[in-house]
Amino acid sequence: EYFQTMCEEILSTGGVLDKFIGDCIMALWNAPRRHQHHQSAACCAALRMQTALVRLNEGRSQEQLPEVRFRMGINTDRVLVGNYGCLHRVGYTALGDGVNLASRLEVSNKFFGTTVMVSESTAQGAAAEFHFRTLGRVMVPGKVEVVTVFELLFEKVPEGEGADSPGCDPLVLFYWQWIRRELVLRVVNCYEKGIALFIESDTHQALPCFLEAVSILSLDYPSRKLAECCGHVDSGEMPRDGVLRMSK
Repeated sequence: EYFQTMCEEILSTGGVLDKFIGDCIMALWNAPRRHQHHQSAACCAALRMQTALVRLNEGRSQEQLPEVRFRMGINTDRVLVGNYGCLHRVGYTALGDGVNLASRLEVSNKFFGTTVMVSESTAQGAAAEFHFRTLGRVMVPGKVEVVTVFELLFEKVPEGEGADSPGCDPLVLFYWQWIRRELVLRVVNCYEKGIALFIESDTHQALPCFLEAVSILSLDYPSRKLAECCGHVDSGEMPRDGVLRMSK
């Protein structure tokens, strides 16, 4: 039931189902057919999947079944796509470092407590349609390069419409709870001020920003995590270089 629900949302945005890896779904956009807005399509699928999972969990709750949650990583890169395998079995898939990074982003959600983490290339490609939060400069598991990562939040209000317009839902899904859009944006504004200072190694100025974000919305996991990191940097437990190192 879970796989069927999630796959329907992927397919509805032009995605291609690659494979199932345990309880993980790997999907592609922009191959084999070109998709002009593939970054936005992938982000749209991620948000639809979250909403669909909330509905699915409502039904599971009525049957006294445990909730299901997921994490997701989205990356945009040039990779090899085609039929690979041997004489006994061939499968259509994507290969390359860009695929590996997407997998590492999914895992790195654990550090921040986030649901959907995207790379800089994806955030830039979908910035006109979606709100993102700059999470920070990170070294993902298994990599030595430092990359800037973002959290996918929700769709932007169409140009010319206000947040209170009839077509704009004032509530957005934020860590599996429906929260007022303007409240989330206030939290993100505080966090982004803090992370800019943290990247510059100014933890003393960054900490109040993260604490303010938590005071506005206590369930904002990234702000709580970065406030904790400020303490680790000041105590010498973490390097003072503005980089967050993800464990495996």
